[in-house]
Amino acid sequence: MNNQLHLFIPALALVGAGLTTNVYATDWRIAFGGQNTIVDQADSHTLGAHAGFYVAHQTDSELLWQGEFDIFIDADHDKLDPDHIPIWFQSAFSVDGNLYHFSEVMNLQWQVTLEGKRNTVSSIEKQAKLFPGIVARYNSGRVYAGFEVAAGYYMLEIDDDVPRERGYDREDFQNKTGAYSVAFDTRLPLGDAFDIYAKAQTWNDGSDWLENKVSGVLSYHLDNWIEDSNIRLSVEHSEYNLDPYDNRDKTSPDYLAILPWDRDTLVRIYVDMPWG
Repeated sequence: MNNQLHLFIPALALVGAGLTTNVYATDWRIAFGGQNTIVDQADSHTLGAHAGFYVAHQTDSELLWQGEFDIFIDADHDKLDPDHIPIWFQSAFSVDGNLYHFSEVMNLQWQVTLEGKRNTVSSIEKQAKLFPGIVARYNSGRVYAGFEVAAGYYMLEIDDDVPRERGYDREDFQNKTGAYSVAFDTRLPLGDAFDIYAKAQTWNDGSDWLENKVSGVLSYHLDNWIEDSNIRLSVEHSEYNLDPYDNRDKTSPDYLAILPWDRDTLVRIYVDMPWG
C-alpha cells in the first residue's frame, strides 16, 4: 500500500507549502459513494465503493493549489487480472497562477498538473502524468470554459499478470515518454439545482497518440441538506494506445497485444460535501 501513495505524497507536500500564507482560505471536502468499472471488451462490470479527499487553497499572491486523493474498493468477481488486489487509488494535484487578465471573466493562466492512478481492475499498474501548461479560461460564475495546451512527462505501466500469459516480459510493461496534451472543459448550469461539467483530453508523444479521455459530471445541489454539498453522477472513459508495448510485428502470426482490451470506463455516484 505504501507504493500506492507515491503520487499522493508529493501532492500533499506541495499543497501544504501553499497553505502557509492563509489557512482560513482553505477548502477541504470529502466524497463517498459507489462505482462501476466497465471493461466492455471483456463484458466486465466491477462494482465497488470509494471515498475521496479534496483540498484547495488560494494564496494572497493568487496561486491556486489543489489536491485530490481517491480510494476505491472493488467487488472483483470477473478477475480480469487473476492476481488483482481489489483496492486501487487515483490522485491529482495542480497549481496555477495568472499570466494575463483580459477581463473580469476571462484570463490566461499557467498551470502544473500531476495526475496518477494505481492498480486498476483493467490492469493499469501505475500511471503518472506531469504536465506544465497554459490555460485560457472564461468564468462568469455560472458558465465556465477552458482550453489547455501542455507538455511534460507521461508514464503508463501495465500490470504483469495478463501480459505474461500473452508472451510479454518485464521490460515490455512500461512506456515512459515526453508528450504534449490538449484539453477542453466546460461547465454549464441546468436550472437552479443542476449543473453539468464535461472534459475531453488527449496525450500524444509527437509521433502517435498515447491516451484519449472524455468525462462528464452531472451535479445536483443539496444546499437544503448540507450547505455547499452535492450528489454527483460522473462518467470517465479512457482509451489507451497499446502499440508502444508491442514485442513483435503486428503481421506476425503469433502477435498478441499486451492486453486483450484497450479502454475502460469508470462510472461513479457519490456525495460531495465540505469537511470541517
